[in-house]
Amino acid sequence: MRRIFLIYILFFSCVEIAAAKATDDRQQNIQIRLFSSNNISSINFFHVSGAYAVFGDSLKLFNADDLSFITLTLSGDSVLIQKPNFKNIYHTIKFISQSPSSTFKIKPLQPDYKPRTYDDDLQVSAAGKSLFLLNKVDIEKYTAGVIQWEVGTSNPEEFNKVKAIVIRTYALGNWRRHEDEGFQLCDDVHCQVFRGKTFSQNLHHAALETSEYILVDDSVRIVTAAFHSNCGGQTMNSEDVWSKAVSSLRSVNDTFCLHKTNAVWQKKIPKDLWLDYLKTKYGYPVNDSAEVKKVLNFDQPSRMVYLVNNDFYIPLKFVREDMKLKSTFFNIKDEGENVVFTGKGFGHGVGLCQEGAMRMGEKGYSYTKIINYYYTDIHLIRFSQLDFFKAE
Repeated sequence: MRRIFLIYILFFSCVEIAAAKATDDRQQNIQIRLFSSNNISSINFFHVSGAYAVFGDSLKLFNADDLSFITLTLSGDSVLIQKPNFKNIYHTIKFISQSPSSTFKIKPLQPDYKPRTYDDDLQVSAAGKSLFLLNKVDIEKYTAGVIQWEVGTSNPEEFNKVKAIVIRTYALGNWRRHEDEGFQLCDDVHCQVFRGKTFSQNLHHAALETSEYILVDDSVRIVTAAFHSNCGGQTMNSEDVWSKAVSSLRSVNDTFCLHKTNAVWQKKIPKDLWLDYLKTKYGYPVNDSAEVKKVLNFDQPSRMVYLVNNDFYIPLKFVREDMKLKSTFFNIKDEGENVVFTGKGFGHGVGLCQEGAMRMGEKGYSYTKIINYYYTDIHLIRFSQLDFFKAE
């Protein structure tokens, strides 16, 4: 029977854990590259709240004030920093927060993008033809921000807690994804979308209520916290999408998502285009009427892996990508000059079905029940027990 429980290190008592947490003044930070998909050569830095000390190549320059903005511009392999009565060039500029409430705003100038607000520290250096903007931010503030930029602010409280745990698990499970590039995660869909801090107290509450919790398997290894928009009524086994079987990512039936936004879809494709695709990419015998019938009228009552399970084994995941379909969970019907794809769900279908989880939250299910519904044989543990954030 699948279950979820908390794993505690045996030699810690509850009193000792509380005392350690109260006296540990180390911030649990994660390093995020900002505007990672953009080549930005100039920005304005605005001090929003708290206090900041500004350093150039480890030399303290001044404290950021509430009135002036600070301009930083790419200058070869260095950064030009300017403000009223100050101008100089350094390899690295650091804005170090002096209080837990410190926030700042970045306004890209070249190119011109909308400003974004962030918590904690900023480091600016040169990286080729772009400024290298690195936000060193507390992981719980990061988690709350990602919830907003991934799924919005108006979802049920228990769903937000689920997303907080999934986001945190993903972040720590991919901790070294960009290590060779000098940061830990980017701020785009390659990692997780992070466009800055959230001002939603509900999202901050969700992050703090689940503070430090991540998902691990029976061997206390961080799980692959996969998620997608809508499974269409059935999630997929991980090996059917990514070729690797993962114990926590097993197919489950899901009735909760069936009436949500992305539950059903339809797309028409010209029959000639469809058959030409199958012939060109897979050598499918489009002149054989018996074989053609199989790909013009295709039913998928439950999730399958292949369009044709004979000599061709055409993977549905490739059909989805090539035909730009919302999911692999579809039927095909011949309608004269066109074939009609009638599908269910949106996304790869592995792991957490977000719209199903939202519905479970609306119906009053707890975040632990929701997590346990979509992930198999997983457990909750505080990441501090895994020594992710050691003193440098």
